[in-house]
Amino acid sequence: MKWFYPERHASHAPVWYVADGCVRPCPEVPARAVAIVRTLLETPGMDQAALPAVDPWPALRAIHDAGYLDYLRTIHDLWTAEFGACDVLPDTFIPPAIRTRARRPAKPSAQAGFYSFDMAAPIGADTWQAALDSATCACAAARAVYAGLSPGTLQQRAAYALCRPPGHHAGPDYCGGFCFLNNVAIAAESLRLAGARRVAILDVDYHHGNGTQDIFYSRPDVLFVSLHAEPDTQYPYFWGHADETGAGAGEGFTANFPLPRGCDARRWLETLQRALDRIRGFDPQALLISLGVDTAAFDGVGDFQLELDDFHTLGRALAAADLPTVFVQEGGYNVQKIGAAVAAVLQGFASR
Repeated sequence: MKWFYPERHASHAPVWYVADGCVRPCPEVPARAVAIVRTLLETPGMDQAALPAVDPWPALRAIHDAGYLDYLRTIHDLWTAEFGACDVLPDTFIPPAIRTRARRPAKPSAQAGFYSFDMAAPIGADTWQAALDSATCACAAARAVYAGLSPGTLQQRAAYALCRPPGHHAGPDYCGGFCFLNNVAIAAESLRLAGARRVAILDVDYHHGNGTQDIFYSRPDVLFVSLHAEPDTQYPYFWGHADETGAGAGEGFTANFPLPRGCDARRWLETLQRALDRIRGFDPQALLISLGVDTAAFDGVGDFQLELDDFHTLGRALAAADLPTVFVQEGGYNVQKIGAAVAAVLQGFASR
């Protein structure tokens, strides 16, 4: 299996963020990706590929608001000019009641609140370039599966994008949860542009992929399916209930499977089969996986109870779907074990 890696990600290295009213060390660190790289280099059947000259912008512009992209590109320089050299984090948020009619303010700190939904996406001097490289990495993996010159032509069975920063919490015009550009959504759009008529996204991260859901909520050509922790008690809280099924033309093309805290592997894997049944009924031309491994019992951020053998089973179940498959890295925060968890999924997939 080919895998792609945006090496410049390490320049994006946030030190802290704010959660539950406390300043906390940021767990989304360069060491996460480095640990995965070290493991994959020692994993049989994994073929690291150089990032090709892939243009992510057609898909990027289709997924994200132009003003939001301009904000990500320019905000750190504006922030530094006014406040000095420090990471961008909002101190004021736009009230939901006026979100649809509010105008982007000029003051940098107010812009941060206009385009953020939490205080868990610090923007540093190199965040924009790291996020853009991460999105490009996802597009490269997508195009490794589908040919860019011959629409719809299958190149290989699967590819893996070691994306950092992650992306599934980033919406059309907002960042949050360590995410800035929605890598899996951009990859899905890239596949659509390459000729895939219907694309399915399966999010197996511990946390709901709220940004991905928002992006495709009114679209019938991309099915979004998610297994995640119950949103009443777990981040991102305001998305991911079972009755969220899409809107307008997208009604019926979102499927959420919220699971209780402490969910064991048996129940999680049974729910995975229900999710895959939903995907099979959609009959997609390609499958993208938002691969979060923070469902591991050893992760330290989530509280699900999957072990390494369960990640291998996950990989085998995904392979049984018999679809061109693109893995896009999301969460997973135990630096000592994240590589083994990712490798278990990919090896499980390759074993079928």
